[in-house]
Amino acid sequence: MSDVQMADAPKIAAGADPSLLRVDDLHVYFNIRRGSLLNPRMLVLKAVDGISFEVKSGETFSIVGESGCGKTTTARSILKVETPTRGGIFWRGNDLQNLDELETKAYRTSVQAVFQDPYSSMNPRMRVGDFITEPLLLNLAMNRAERRERARDVLVQVGLRSEDIDNFPHEFSGGQRQRIAIARAIASSPQMIVLDEPVSSLDVSIRAQIMNLLKALQDTQGFSYLFIAHHLGTVRYMSRIVGVMYLGRMMELSESEDLFNHPLHPYTQALFSAALPDHPDIERKEVLLQDDVAAPTDIPGGCRLHTRCPFAKPVCSQVEPEWKPVGPKHWTACHLY
Repeated sequence: MSDVQMADAPKIAAGADPSLLRVDDLHVYFNIRRGSLLNPRMLVLKAVDGISFEVKSGETFSIVGESGCGKTTTARSILKVETPTRGGIFWRGNDLQNLDELETKAYRTSVQAVFQDPYSSMNPRMRVGDFITEPLLLNLAMNRAERRERARDVLVQVGLRSEDIDNFPHEFSGGQRQRIAIARAIASSPQMIVLDEPVSSLDVSIRAQIMNLLKALQDTQGFSYLFIAHHLGTVRYMSRIVGVMYLGRMMELSESEDLFNHPLHPYTQALFSAALPDHPDIERKEVLLQDDVAAPTDIPGGCRLHTRCPFAKPVCSQVEPEWKPVGPKHWTACHLY
């Protein structure tokens, strides 16, 4: 997009915070009604229960964990779909909850998203060009000819043909549809893209192509990514910093290679133990968790992993471990350290 076109886009003034995005002690709770009509009861579902991290310009921060750990709720909060119960999300030093209408419009232009299922994320009656340019229509002052030209440009950037602009979603494969979703995300020249399981529904060969495309776009255009995934190999390839979540809390956070070579928290070790190794000759320490994951409406006291952890000590059931540094750019919350 040209400088002239982008000049019409609203902007948020940068605050004193050096990070692009900062999440500070984020809590997201939901009230859940249970019981019968005559005897109802309310439960509190703690989807996200106090996490903090930051995403810097041009880097990829990944969140990994089992289904239900709070990854997607974190992403939805950053996209202003969910409202935090407590804590803050700061964009260029500005609290998202304090943005006015114009600043919110600027934020939605600067932060885009790509979701898991390329089949359900596209309107089957909408032509590809209209799907890609929808965010431009809402957030940027561009005429139809400029929007169509931008759609053609980004289609080529993601490896499709510019003439695909007038086709419908059913004319594309799953991998091609995900490329179209990426084209939509980059059309407004955002600063950050939230990628919520963007390759998990794709075949392995197509998955690699999409990851390579995302890396290439980041290298050439400087995007920051918040990458949500459960597949460890994907996370390792894409990320510089990785946070490991369990039942709404961050268990461990480190630079990618250090985390994969030296996982410290028992939960992280168990995740790696359950995953296929990169090579058949690689031997890993086997760490098996007991029982099932607790419900987010009934989180155990102390360390929330202690009912499943093979290394649990008496203190683990009584005191929640502190979040502490255990090495250069490596943090964890565990009584073993």
